[in-house]
Amino acid sequence: MVKKGLYFATGMLCIFVSITQSVFAAWDKPCDKRQILEAYWCDACKDVREFNECSEIGYIWDFAKHRAEGDKTHTDLPTCWACQKIAYSCVNTNCKKYGVCLPAPGACDECGDDITSKKVWSRALFKCSKCGKEDPEPGKGFTTMKGRYAPQIEKSGDCETCGVPLEIVCTKSGTCPHVSK
Repeated sequence: MVKKGLYFATGMLCIFVSITQSVFAAWDKPCDKRQILEAYWCDACKDVREFNECSEIGYIWDFAKHRAEGDKTHTDLPTCWACQKIAYSCVNTNCKKYGVCLPAPGACDECGDDITSKKVWSRALFKCSKCGKEDPEPGKGFTTMKGRYAPQIEKSGDCETCGVPLEIVCTKSGTCPHVSK
C-alpha cells in the first residue's frame, strides 16, 4: 500500500514537472504571433521603442523647451511591428542574479528575494518563404486582436507578390534569450 502511494506521488510529481516545463517552453518561443504589437522604430538607435521618441522625452517636464532646443533625430519615430517580451531579474542588488535574466517570474532561486521585470523589444519583419522578400508590414489580409490597447497581430497576412503566408522574423534580440536571432 505504501509503495502504491509512493509510485502515485512520484508519477504526479513527474506530470507536474512536465507540464511546468512545457508551459515555460511555450512562453519562451521567439516572437510568438500573439505578442507582436505596434511600436516605434528608431533608425538612429537601431532600436524598438514603446514611445515615439528614443529618449522618451514625454517624461521631461519642460517638453516645449526641449523640443525647441533638442536633437530632432529621435523625434516622431515611424511605427513598426515589434515583439514584446518581459525580462525578469532579482531585485536584490547584493545577489549574484541581480541584473541577470531569469526565465520566469517568481522568487530568485539564488537568494529567495523578489523578482523585478522590464520590457524587452525586438523588431519584427515579415518574410515570404517563396520569394525571400522581407517587409516591415504584415502583408495583405493580416488581422489584429480586437479590444487591445496597442494594436496586436492575430495573424500575419500574405505576400503581396506571391500570395504565400508570411513568416515572422525578429531582427533584434534584447538582453534575454527570448529571441533566437
